Amino acid sequence: MLGRRARLLAAGGIAMLALSATLFLSEPTPSMAVDELMESPASFDGDEVSIRGVVKNGSYDAENLIFFLEGAEHLLKVDADNAAIPQAFDEGLTILVDGTLHQKGSEWVLKAELLTVGCPSKYEDSNA
Repeated sequence: MLGRRARLLAAGGIAMLALSATLFLSEPTPSMAVDELMESPASFDGDEVSIRGVVKNGSYDAENLIFFLEGAEHLLKVDADNAAIPQAFDEGLTILVDGTLHQKGSEWVLKAELLTVGCPSKYEDSNA
């Protein structure tokens, strides 16, 4: 019969293995550009996506936490009321937004969960 300490160690080991397996088996969501997403947004409706783009100048509504991400050809409305706005966030910067895409009327809206501001090269696809 195992002692209490041995059972606790075994349970801890199993929990660590389960956590490790989850981290290694779940693939991170690859990021895509606004224009890539907007080519066929309906195929991502309700999905968690990771989108990179430039915060459109003049689009940030600080009261409602809404702004537009722009690509070369398309705009995407971002609702960031459930996300923390990073200190470095500003219009004209390239950012990465993780969230869920939904259609509201005729408009596509990305409900942000995480905003990441960084060097634009950080988000560039190495295959491009």
